Amino acid sequence: MCTIHINLLIDDRSANIAQFPEKPHLCIMTLSTISPTTRRIVLSGFFFLTGICFASWASRIPDIKMQLGLSDGAFGGLLFFLPIGSFLGIPISGTLTARYGSKKIVSIAAIIYPLALVALGFANTTILLAITLFFFGMAGNMFNVSVNTQAAALSKLFDKSITSRFHGFWSLAGFSGGVLGGFFVAHAISPLLQFILVALVGWTFLFFTHKYLMPGEPNKNHVAKLWTKPSPLMWQFGLIAFSNMICEGMMFDWSGVYFQDIVKASPEWRTTGYICFMGSMTTGRMFSDNLINYWGARKQLVLSGLVVTLGLIIATIYPNLLVSSIGFMLVGFGVSSVIPTIYGTVGKTTEPSQVSIALASVSSVGFFGFLIGPPIIGFLSQAIGLRWAFLTVSSLGIITALRANQLKKYL
Repeated sequence: MCTIHINLLIDDRSANIAQFPEKPHLCIMTLSTISPTTRRIVLSGFFFLTGICFASWASRIPDIKMQLGLSDGAFGGLLFFLPIGSFLGIPISGTLTARYGSKKIVSIAAIIYPLALVALGFANTTILLAITLFFFGMAGNMFNVSVNTQAAALSKLFDKSITSRFHGFWSLAGFSGGVLGGFFVAHAISPLLQFILVALVGWTFLFFTHKYLMPGEPNKNHVAKLWTKPSPLMWQFGLIAFSNMICEGMMFDWSGVYFQDIVKASPEWRTTGYICFMGSMTTGRMFSDNLINYWGARKQLVLSGLVVTLGLIIATIYPNLLVSSIGFMLVGFGVSSVIPTIYGTVGKTTEPSQVSIALASVSSVGFFGFLIGPPIIGFLSQAIGLRWAFLTVSSLGIITALRANQLKKYL
């Protein structure tokens, strides 16, 4: 009886009955008192927390820029400290999660990520903002890696794909964070007060729910060094994530500008593209698990890449309000399942003790694409125009489809 339960309780490290030689009843108590469905609901909340923290910062970027009185160029330079922190946090996040367990690192990250968000609200000089952005990036990476390691462990308790819906809650948080930011801006409430509110809600959520995270004991034997070179397969998964996240980053930061300058939408309709994209991406992530369970991860990735390409072509070939909105919706549906599918596959194709390390590499390469995508679009727009910059990015959807087809052995 106990052996059956302990096999079900495999976390991001290898677990076996030898870990409980004196207290075999603990094996039964854990799963009998906390159901996988309960853990799934709680973990969705932690994904939402990661998204609302990032979206809260993004929604108040114009206000912080204005407070510091910086030019576009100077502020753009400061923003690069966030991806630097995130990228340098790759080996740290993966190693800490593998060494101490994803439950402990999720709990720590859920404290320091909102804390770093609050620190951004206190940053009243360029030096302070640069430092806080750096640590905000590192904390976000730690949260991202550990919470996805939790998802990989939890997915083994289900006989179907469940990863996409977790990311759907991240997308829902992004949408909610934008709405929340707009509310605070409309009522002349400072970014600091908004960040403090988000942090307090996040810490309250952590206090009541951390016990429902997947359990696990420290497993120091599997981590010999801080940095482990990703395998060729993980690099392939990372490149798919990178291509997809460049597109996501472009849609987050440039959709409003596209509708303003290319579609020539009136002021009240300029956010239509962003809303269509975010709405369809969130919806897609909530339901793409069903599609993955129906026809498999490879076909889902191929279809996703082709839909992204089709959507961007439609939006650029005939840029009016209705057609471009439809195109942006297709892009949202296309990108919605790529990252969840890749993360889920990494969890299934990697040894349990190495899942966090692999996820750290793949997710950080992908997130780096999300962060450098917008500047690349800016350079392309300057050179060939924004409309053709969007059309150029459509080729990344084809690359996603081709790479996914090449990896059919693992998908």
